[in-house]
Amino acid sequence: MKKLIYRHRDIEYTLANIEPDLWAWSFEVNGQPKQGTTRARLDLLARRRVCMVIDRELKTIARTKPPQPD
Repeated sequence: MKKLIYRHRDIEYTLANIEPDLWAWSFEVNGQPKQGTTRARLDLLARRRVCMVIDRELKTIARTKPPQPD
């Protein structure tokens, strides 16, 4: 099993090849762990998909954050 650790937008995530063309990923945002799987032949494609999930989570957090008074 190939397990890799990467960083995207200051968030560390792991990517592990659990079987051919199936990757398990996990990361933590604001103390909340997120994990899942994705199907991809190449590790680069799996990395891109995880980065998209991280971006989506960060965008959701930014939307729900109350505005700061000036």
